[in-house]
Amino acid sequence: MQNITLNQKLRYRFDELMARGPSAQIAMLGLLSLALIVLTACIVLFAGLATVEEGAEPPGFGALVWQSLMHTMDAGTLGGDAGTWAFRFVMLFITLGGIFVLSALIGILNGAIEGLLETLRKGKSFVVETRHTIILGFTPKVQTLLTELAEANGNVRGASVVVLADRDKVEMDDEIDKHLEGRRLKVVTRSGSPLTLEDLAITNLDDAKTIIVVAPEGDGEPMDPALADTIVLKTLLAVAKLRQGKLRGAHVVAELQDERTLQVARLVVGEEAALIVTPPLVSRLLVQTGRQSGLSAVYTELLDFGGCEIYIKAEGKLAGRTFREGLGGYEDSILMGVLTADGQLHLPPPLDRLFVAGDQVIAISLDDDTVVLNARGRGADAALIAPAPANLGPKVERTLVLGASQRLDRVLHELDAYVAEGSETLIVGEDERTAERLSAKTTYVHMRVVCQTGDITDRAVLDALPIAGVDHVLVLSETEGRTQELADARTLITLLHLRDIARKAGLKVAVTTEMLDIRNQVLASVAEPDDFIVSNRLVSLLMAQVAENPHLVRIFEGLFSPEGHEIYLKPVTNYILAGQEADFYTVTEAAARQGQVALGYRLAGPAKDAEAGYGVVVNPKKSARVRFGADDRIIVLAES
Repeated sequence: MQNITLNQKLRYRFDELMARGPSAQIAMLGLLSLALIVLTACIVLFAGLATVEEGAEPPGFGALVWQSLMHTMDAGTLGGDAGTWAFRFVMLFITLGGIFVLSALIGILNGAIEGLLETLRKGKSFVVETRHTIILGFTPKVQTLLTELAEANGNVRGASVVVLADRDKVEMDDEIDKHLEGRRLKVVTRSGSPLTLEDLAITNLDDAKTIIVVAPEGDGEPMDPALADTIVLKTLLAVAKLRQGKLRGAHVVAELQDERTLQVARLVVGEEAALIVTPPLVSRLLVQTGRQSGLSAVYTELLDFGGCEIYIKAEGKLAGRTFREGLGGYEDSILMGVLTADGQLHLPPPLDRLFVAGDQVIAISLDDDTVVLNARGRGADAALIAPAPANLGPKVERTLVLGASQRLDRVLHELDAYVAEGSETLIVGEDERTAERLSAKTTYVHMRVVCQTGDITDRAVLDALPIAGVDHVLVLSETEGRTQELADARTLITLLHLRDIARKAGLKVAVTTEMLDIRNQVLASVAEPDDFIVSNRLVSLLMAQVAENPHLVRIFEGLFSPEGHEIYLKPVTNYILAGQEADFYTVTEAAARQGQVALGYRLAGPAKDAEAGYGVVVNPKKSARVRFGADDRIIVLAES
């Protein structure tokens, strides 16, 4: 057994004391200063070194302690000393000791302050906000989320959002400030892992209004969906643990990547939480928009907080009236559905259904306070209503899909639900394995799938394609092994080639494009695509809407589903005689005669003008008269 010396013991105790932090270090310096001061006072007192003026009494112990303290704190006091050299040397000793103690104290305080500033920079302090929105995770979607939440809470005093992510706080603050651009919203960032209970606790979960969990994304490349969902599930479990296993009192919105995770997530958050599975959602939007130019602008108008949104509101004055009568009862809003007292959603109900007590209307309006029965039109002008078109049923379609993206399987299954029997889809992509796998599939009910391997940015490959014989062209982002920026750059190249081919051949080809970064949409306008789907932005808009109104998740699920009613853009000649001027009361009645709900219109003239909303007008004033041309479209909620 090794013998421990006294020196080792003392050194160990000293190291242990120093490791306790600034408080212990300052206390040790204080005791050392006190010992020096008392020792000096005792030496001067008992050695009789103090200078005494003639006729005065010698200073007492207290006066000597005070004098020693002054020498400790102020080295300049030494210059005024008088008396024996012994006394001066003793004062010099205490002054040098004071310099050492004060220097050490300043160093300790400086280190403590730097440590405090570093802690503040890292964002580790507890959040004292109440009724706030918490965002767990930091991806490009968060920027759009914050912008929309700022728009939605523009008239809410003290609205705040807390962002917790495993990122540097200063970096997050810089990115958020750049995107919010002075919008009125308090954003508090905290650096930490949402999977760690200690970090999660500083967001003040108990007082939160809404908790949003954003699916993580890979560094440059897409993250595996199973891994992303695992992180989201662990985050939800951590949230439930901190709230004692209950998520009541706060609305939870979570983004998932795989439908198979949905059931497990429900076990954690319950049925009331909004779980958004983004891949099938984006796939449906791509298919719907690919078949109807302008639909993405309609969805963007409904999803963002900058114009009209969907509201749910009780309206007792409609009791006893039919839904069809209610359609014409609003000048500034569009009635599109009913939410019953027992939670049943009708989007829309049968037109002859009567409103009953407890029903809430689902309406598109500028704000919830503009959803009022204020119709002031003179009714529909029957002379302007065109005969209902003959129902010819679905027609055979040929679709060209460029890009073998990760969501290609879902896109094809969604497309198969819309097209008629005998339709054909040609796929061109650089992934040979995807082409072989899809070619071997026989699960498509209505269409035949043909796959071809090739680089969609290669002009020779595109020139060889039968573009003249296709009804729709859908360009998907190929992200495998690429960053979002590189994937969007390839998409832009493909668009430019397609437009040049169509221009030289004198063809009019409807091209719908998937973009990942909204900033690249401006560049893509040079290639004049018919429509865009900025997938990340639409998912962010949907999450923001659902975060503010939990009921909307069911409404949008109904709109995006191939079953039931969906949004269509149909020729104006199906409703109004071409070249005639009509108000929207007349359009509403014309659509109702066909069992549809008119939501707005799209004018062909500004269809490519971003400043004019690509010609899309949702929820127009019903009394305003518009002269519709033969190429214009009416936006309706219909079954087919």
